[in-house]
Amino acid sequence: MSSGSPAGSTSSSTSGVGGSTGSGNEIPPTFATVQFVIQSASCFGAGCHNDEMNPLDLQLNEDLHTRLTTHISRNCGDLPIVNPGKPDESAFIKILKGPCGTTPRMPIECVNDGDAKCVPDEYIDAIAQWIADGAAE
Repeated sequence: MSSGSPAGSTSSSTSGVGGSTGSGNEIPPTFATVQFVIQSASCFGAGCHNDEMNPLDLQLNEDLHTRLTTHISRNCGDLPIVNPGKPDESAFIKILKGPCGTTPRMPIECVNDGDAKCVPDEYIDAIAQWIADGAAE
């Protein structure tokens, strides 16, 4: 992922921000963090999430939240991409951590934990917490 941080994050401890459980994770569990990860992970381009080859459109626009919370991943066991309140039943989390069904681990160039193209665990944890907290926009 590229450097930078999502809107609302700081370099100091943010325990309790955005409904966090106080785990010490400095990445805020917010929709802004989700948007930052999508943008930073290069989810756009030929064959990615902004053309007809991929059924999930991840373009950063006013409809992104609706698409994330209504799209069903057929290739990942018919799970919703984001199932508010249920991160363990959300394809987004499963796909960021490893392959899910016939969907490979994303972003596409992430193969092994720690690869430069992988979403860092602390961001995946923040997204999971955002989902657990109800996935508010």
